[in-house]
Order: sequence, then C-alpha cells, then structure tokens
Amino acid sequence: MDHPQATLPIDLYAAGRALAFMAALGLIGACAFAALIPRWRLAEDDIGTLPARALTATWTVVTTAAVALLVAHLIRAYGQVLSFLEPAEPFTWEAARPILFQTTWGSGWLRQVAAAAVSIPLALLARRRPVPGLALLGTVALAVAVTSPLTGHAVEHPWGAGLGVGLHALHLLGGGIWLGTLATMTFAGLRLARAEHAAVARMVTVFSPVALAGAGLAVSAGALMSYAYVGDLGSLIGSQYGRALLVKVGLLLGAMALGAWNWRRISPRLGDPAATRTLTRSATVESLIGLLIVSVTAVLVALPAPKV
Repeated sequence: MDHPQATLPIDLYAAGRALAFMAALGLIGACAFAALIPRWRLAEDDIGTLPARALTATWTVVTTAAVALLVAHLIRAYGQVLSFLEPAEPFTWEAARPILFQTTWGSGWLRQVAAAAVSIPLALLARRRPVPGLALLGTVALAVAVTSPLTGHAVEHPWGAGLGVGLHALHLLGGGIWLGTLATMTFAGLRLARAEHAAVARMVTVFSPVALAGAGLAVSAGALMSYAYVGDLGSLIGSQYGRALLVKVGLLLGAMALGAWNWRRISPRLGDPAATRTLTRSATVESLIGLLIVSVTAVLVALPAPKV
C-alpha cells in the first residue's frame, strides 16, 4: 500500500511540542523524585546531607519545568495560528482568537495552558510547604498528562477518543516516571554528590524500581498506540509515520539497554567513588537519549498516522 509522503514537520510548532514534552516529563519526574525522597532520607540526616540538598534542587527542576511548559504552549499557539495564515498575512489577535477559542484544538490547548499556569504557583508553594504543595502539584502533573493528548492524534484514535487520550496520558506518565525521574536524579542527586557514595547507593535502590515501573508503563501504552495507529508491517515500513516510529523504538531500546546495564553492572558496585562516577556518566547519556526520544516524538505526533 502506498502512503502519501509529506515534508517532515520540523518547524516552530515542532519546537514548541518538543519543549512541551520535555517540560511535562520533567514536571512529572521531579514530582515522583520529590515524593520518594523521604524513603531515601535517613532519620539522622540533616539539612546538609545529600537527600536534603537534592530536595532543594528538585524544586528548582519543578519550577523550571512549570515555566517551560507554559512557554512551550505559547510557542505552540503562535505556530498553530501561523499555519492558518497566508504567507504574507500578519499575525494579529483578530486572526488568533477564533483558532484559540473556537476550535477543537483551541479547546484542548486552553486546558493545557490552564494546567501549566496552575503548576507555577504550586511549584513555588511546594518549596515552602513540601507536603501539601507536592500533593497539589502531583495532582496538576496528572492533569498535565491527561490534557496533553487533547491536541493530537488521541482525539482521532481508531479505538475511540476516550481510550486514545487514556493511552497517550499513560504513555506520558510512564515516560515521566522513567526518563523524567532519571533526569531529576542526575541533576538533583548525582550532580550534587560529594563523597556521599553510600547515599548514592541508597538513592538508586529507592528510585530504580520506580523507574523500571515507569518504563514498563510507557512501553506498554506505546505498543498499544503503535498497533492502533500503524496496524501492519507494510504501513510501518512504507509510511513516514512508521519510519519515525522505528527511529523512536530504536532510541527506546538503546535507553532501556543502557538502563539494564546500569542495573546489572553498576548498581551492585555502588558505594565507592568509581561506581558513582560511572553511574553519573551513564545516567547523563541515558538522559540525552531521552531528549532525542522527545525530539523524535515531537515530529512523530505531527505526521499523519496510517490508520487515522
């Protein structure tokens, strides 16, 4: 079967999507990391120990991700409006208003903006009042995951919009719990470790099962979505959507292989300086692969799916 070939959607709107995905993964992952820090911290730890310093750095990740998410949605809105205008037509509020407030895309976008906007003050609250702040912020992170699919393929899912939105939300949640938590652990934990190698070992023991569960959720939901959107081997190979999906799968397999190597080869040796350095380098590489996955996803979701 022949599939129409289109120019790859690598433009301002794609950049906005990529930033939105990164920010959403970071927000979800940072919330998960912060929620698990009490299990990592020892009773005798004070404000100078690694878990306490990591929590402070995590709030920085949360705030940055919340602001980036709102900025990303504004970039997406600008790109969406431009796509409706003629090449020489200027960008005006009169042209933008009906697109943002009177279309299905705009309805979903407004919900995404609301979730992003609420996350900013809650991120600041969580820094001052961690327990109630994190509870509220976690609820908003869930709302970010649920509203994210409302402007994409999910609303035209072959199995119905409800199931499509649910699968996309689970895919994003799983990715955040896996890659978002990994990136937060690298920035807020491993980067700040001094000679606290025992604390690093405890951190990995606490967070590895959570990351593994997140990866399983992301892969399972992604596999169901891929089957629904592609359907057969010919469409997988013969369409731009299918080939972009294969690139994403290859990157996912690379990230999972690196994670498995960390778990089998590095984790048992944690507690000494050499293992901490090796884990830091490996986790950084895995996070960079995660950025590539997000970039490919930003292109993938704008391509016409064979079964939609």
